[in-house]
Amino acid sequence: MRPTQFLCVLAAVASTAATISSHAQAVPAFEVASVKPNVSGTDGGSSNGGPNTFTAVNMSLRRLIGIAYRIDLPLVRERIVGPSLIDSSRYDITARIPNGSDGSQTAEMLRTLLAERFALTAHVEMRTQSGYALVRARKDQLGPQLMRSTVDCSNLDPSVRMSPGAMIKSETPLCGMASTVDANGGVLRGGARTMTELARNLTGQVRRTVVDKTGLSGAFDFVLRWTPENFQTVTAASGPSTDGTLIFTALQEQLGLKLEEERVPVEFLIIDKVERPTPD
Repeated sequence: MRPTQFLCVLAAVASTAATISSHAQAVPAFEVASVKPNVSGTDGGSSNGGPNTFTAVNMSLRRLIGIAYRIDLPLVRERIVGPSLIDSSRYDITARIPNGSDGSQTAEMLRTLLAERFALTAHVEMRTQSGYALVRARKDQLGPQLMRSTVDCSNLDPSVRMSPGAMIKSETPLCGMASTVDANGGVLRGGARTMTELARNLTGQVRRTVVDKTGLSGAFDFVLRWTPENFQTVTAASGPSTDGTLIFTALQEQLGLKLEEERVPVEFLIIDKVERPTPD
């Protein structure tokens, strides 16, 4: 091999190694994390993600996996299939998010942590089951609480989109969704959200997969008020619906949309391997 050819080979190897190294470094990960078993014996658990830290207290592995893979809380029990370990043990986690991160990759960082400390591997499997299609109740008009948005979220400064104080406009997120169920009932507010995003949120509300088949493109502002099933109001305060309006009726009357039953493809997360965590 000529010297020039040898140098070219070395350069190619170095370039490939640099590319592999770059990809390896691109995997989102916490800067540092502490994982400890929680032996309190209580059922309650909570998690909190901020711009600099992620904490979880008395959380089962199932709940942690749900956060890491962005599975809504009401669906984690049926959508995650794995060994008894994911329910039998609980953990406290304190992790530091790297400087310069806005916290949007916290789920991916937690996924990396679970892979490193719990040896977690999993795959997604599609199964067909009963669900709902979100469709228009009337083709010629929208409901009174569903309006096309005039906000272009892509042109907003990230600090405006991320700041709770700056996001709120008449209690509705400027570019996001806020859902609450309290003593007054349920309310879902959306600012510049797509119908696909609305369908995903409704999946958590009705506990069955909802797919968007409205045919409506673009972004919308909306406010949806309803009374959850088996709900008993504690106060007579004004606010979300307390008149017995179920979410199915509220969707049609307020947004001009409805849910129709049909068989839909559903993602299940299958746990291939998981172990008790390595010690700190």
